[in-house]
Amino acid sequence: MLTTCKRFDADVVVCGGGPAGSAAAIAAARAGKRTILLEMRESLGGLCTNGYITGIAGVVDGICKEWLERLDAEGHAVMKPHLPTAEPEHGKAMLEHMVLQAGCRILYGTHVVDCVKEDNKIKSVIAYCKSGKIEISGRVFIDTTGDADLAFAAEVPCEVGSAEFCGLNQSVTMGFRLAYVNLQKYNEANAAWKKHPDYDPNDLKKRSLIVYKEHQAIAKGELHDLLSPGNIVYPMPVGDPTCMDVTLDATHTFDCHCDDVVDLTRQIVDQHRKVIWFVDFLKKHVPGFENAVLESFAPMNGVRDSRRVVGEYIMRDIDVGMAKKFEDGIYQHTEFYDTHVPTPGHHTALRHIHYKEPVEPAICRPQQDQDDYMMHPLVKPEGYEIRTNPREYCEIPFRSLIAKGVDNLLTAGRCFSADFHANGCVRVIGPSMGMGQAAGLGASLFIDQNLCAVRELDGKLVRKAMMESGVALDKAPGGYWEHQRNFKGTLVVSPADMIEIRAEDGGTATMM
Repeated sequence: MLTTCKRFDADVVVCGGGPAGSAAAIAAARAGKRTILLEMRESLGGLCTNGYITGIAGVVDGICKEWLERLDAEGHAVMKPHLPTAEPEHGKAMLEHMVLQAGCRILYGTHVVDCVKEDNKIKSVIAYCKSGKIEISGRVFIDTTGDADLAFAAEVPCEVGSAEFCGLNQSVTMGFRLAYVNLQKYNEANAAWKKHPDYDPNDLKKRSLIVYKEHQAIAKGELHDLLSPGNIVYPMPVGDPTCMDVTLDATHTFDCHCDDVVDLTRQIVDQHRKVIWFVDFLKKHVPGFENAVLESFAPMNGVRDSRRVVGEYIMRDIDVGMAKKFEDGIYQHTEFYDTHVPTPGHHTALRHIHYKEPVEPAICRPQQDQDDYMMHPLVKPEGYEIRTNPREYCEIPFRSLIAKGVDNLLTAGRCFSADFHANGCVRVIGPSMGMGQAAGLGASLFIDQNLCAVRELDGKLVRKAMMESGVALDKAPGGYWEHQRNFKGTLVVSPADMIEIRAEDGGTATMM
């Protein structure tokens, strides 16, 4: 048996250095707390940097905004009104710089495996690293592992998957990076495709240029199956538009159990094969990718959900549709439902949920499942289809970051307390960093007030602290989101199961 060879002590112990954990560590350390960040890999940023999910979805504010602006000032970000992109290698280095600059200690290569708990409080975290078994004590702990590893070890109740999909997690993808892509040519081909006779915005097989060419390749026997029902090409600030790097997150692995090491291994092996096939397809069939070279697989598998902590409040999918606001709201969420379908089909993700009755201000209609069981393979839902209104936003309450049954444990990122479809919507980078910042500030307030349990902390004070740190929670999101609110047009359901704002002249402001 390994004996503990090193011990560390801190006020705030953050477990997991992804987007949420990095933001939590920065916020807690800037608030003057002795903070330590434990990360199992050798760099920070999680799926954003190590997973090549380089597009920052959601409202960009607070520490997330600061990070991107610092990268942009050095030429390492592509700033856009929606989905700005961070260059992953420089993104890692900048997060590391910000964490250390705040005064937080980092321990890399550190795997959190257990904890010591007394009287409903975590006393210390047990981890393994190159030094062997180590122990890190603290006053308050933040689980940003993505998989609720600390919460699970502390015997906090957790949920996995959904009832509708019998416990399956969302489908998994692996990011990859390509060099020598002529993005200008690809964008021109996309524009030309919308004028092509075969283009049909109402047909999923003909709506996207890449998907259309996939179906052509399948018909010719050059591709055995649909590898990507939809994808985004993220530009890197490397080279000129005719010869540059891009990252993609395109191929899907289905029927996943993301808390099972055997299945996780299957996913990774499956993704390695599919990425190779997809790159070969892109080179042969998609304009702009003729000279593309696979530069690297993402060193982190693209898991979207596994364990979800049961907290003081479980954020519900209908809260998103109802654009619900909370007194302790700590982040404004503007994006659509985005549950990547757990089983094979022609849709990338479910953009709607089902509810017993219509609700405002959501876009609602009676369910229209065609009995093909492509979107809902195991059961045909009843009630109304609920889709988010792109002119509205909901809030994430601080209570959903408080783990149930443990007095000094907070969570942030994709393992926070939410049901399956709410998590599928809110798990992306922007909200994760916002939750992390709120958790770090909440941990600091918990210590300052010398409280016995985090649940005693008034979440309105955390909201106030977020606003004092520059996060504009007192007004509706601006920029891209303000443009959507003010754009004159009709809200319609697209064939891709999304809400579009269509103007009378046929123009589209956005796709949600």
